[in-house]
Amino acid sequence: MGFLFITWVFPASAQKLEDSLTKDMVLIPGGVFKRGCDRFGPQHGAPEQTVHLDSYWIDKYEVTNEMFEKYFSEHSLRRSIFSECDNCPVSKLNWYEAADYCHLIGKSLPSEAQWERAASNGDGCQFPWGEGFDLMNPPARGGVKLRDKATPVGSFSPNVNGLYDMAGNMWEWVGDWFSIEFYFTDILRNPRGPMRGLMKVRRGGSWSDSVVAMASGYRDWSYPLSRGFNDIGFRCAINLNIKGSKID
Repeated sequence: MGFLFITWVFPASAQKLEDSLTKDMVLIPGGVFKRGCDRFGPQHGAPEQTVHLDSYWIDKYEVTNEMFEKYFSEHSLRRSIFSECDNCPVSKLNWYEAADYCHLIGKSLPSEAQWERAASNGDGCQFPWGEGFDLMNPPARGGVKLRDKATPVGSFSPNVNGLYDMAGNMWEWVGDWFSIEFYFTDILRNPRGPMRGLMKVRRGGSWSDSVVAMASGYRDWSYPLSRGFNDIGFRCAINLNIKGSKID
């Protein structure tokens, strides 16, 4: 099963719909960025590539338990004990449930390239804030023990794009299937990853994972049908098709 991409064209008469859909989202302008990090190797970040992306919107925050349970109420019975507050990022859901949620509200999961562009400060080998991670004054929720739990969304400062928790707190499902070889031949304009695979990509690291995994260009993967992950959540995006939009 693949994933659905939704393209919205907003005429002036649809301004109210646009405002409703894009509440608590950030517009990422079209342009060029460098994806990946060679030092993480082909499994986790290589190769570095120049990618063109059209403009898109992406959620400021990870989807919370409360938001998800408006559509999937039964999830309240299986909230993770490591992320159990209403405003904590939702977890213990599979990739298909994340994709369904985004589809139901008129959005989609971001592509891997979209996710990284929104997280990045321009260098996939660095964290969204740049070099280094101060354990005494952490800029994100990461590098701690599983028992220390996730934090409510937005507990740390946003990145340069105005997005919260793009590093740490919760891994995030993205739309792409995982492949090592694909990224060497992938199209470089709005890349979407392979058409099929066994594992789905997750990005951003989590509170209980390695600090290295929070680098903007680091990728990992998980089985998309499993609901057992305490540390994988997601956020949604909207792809735009705006007449006259420019790629630099």
